[in-house]
Amino acid sequence: MDAKRMNHYKYLLLQHKESHEDIVDDMETLSLGENDTPGASELSSYDNHPAEIASELFDVEHQLGLKRLEEHEIKEIDHALEKIKNGTYGTCENCGKEIDPKRLELLPHARYCIDCAREFDVRRTEIKEDRQKYRPSEEHLIQSSDLNDSLRGEQFNDLMEYGSSDTHQDRGGKIVQ
Repeated sequence: MDAKRMNHYKYLLLQHKESHEDIVDDMETLSLGENDTPGASELSSYDNHPAEIASELFDVEHQLGLKRLEEHEIKEIDHALEKIKNGTYGTCENCGKEIDPKRLELLPHARYCIDCAREFDVRRTEIKEDRQKYRPSEEHLIQSSDLNDSLRGEQFNDLMEYGSSDTHQDRGGKIVQ
């Protein structure tokens, strides 16, 4: 790859890095990162409904995930800049072929050529599908118990023998006969 093209890709990488760093800085400035705690806006979470607390926790985890994604992109860009220094930029890390310049224009920190990237995506999909095939054995037991109609509802009746929120001791009232 010639020096003019290499400088072009270096410029693209630096622009992408600056953009991602600005996003991370904004997240930290707005305290949307690691410093947030669920319920930080409230004096006490005692009176909050559990769904409200769960929503706040989801928001915090979502922001942390986005921040980590941005930080990962910055690391990938730094890796590509290091490859420029080493003179290995633009070659696939898997097969050693040159990465298509059109791909580098869109994704300047690409590690793999399009063929290897597709191959990795297929492998990743197969792994996810395999994980779904091997579910915990408890799920099979739960599903098989649903098929047996004679036991359906029996567990609920056993539980009701010990009381419920409808019994008089739970309401604090007197026994009226």
